[in-house]
Amino acid sequence: MEKKVLFGTLAGAITGTVLAMAIFMGLLGSMSEQWYADNVGCVKQMDEAPVWAMIVASLVQALFMAILLHRFGVNTFKGGAIAGGWITFLMALWYGLYTHSTFNAYQLSWLPIDVLSNTVIGAIAGGVIGWVYSKMK
Repeated sequence: MEKKVLFGTLAGAITGTVLAMAIFMGLLGSMSEQWYADNVGCVKQMDEAPVWAMIVASLVQALFMAILLHRFGVNTFKGGAIAGGWITFLMALWYGLYTHSTFNAYQLSWLPIDVLSNTVIGAIAGGVIGWVYSKMK
């Protein structure tokens, strides 16, 4: 695997994780806490959650994005942000609609918040990946 993709994956995973924490635990913290409280029977508490799985999931998503951006020939922050935003928008919309159709706890009212938040995260992470690609030969 190319060095660019590995560094892009690492940068994208770190960026996405930090932004997700800032948005879902910070900016939307009270809404997230209320959702957790309303769905306590089907949601793991943070101290019970397997951190390794969260890390691997972040790396897998970032690797997916890094591979796509590499294949698309992206090598700027702007290009990465546009492509990353679209990729994440479509993934979050698919996942949100599918989850809403199969999971009682995922109400349709949460979908726009979830999709918008994840799209912003994906756009910035994609931009960082594009920026990393611009710095490497």
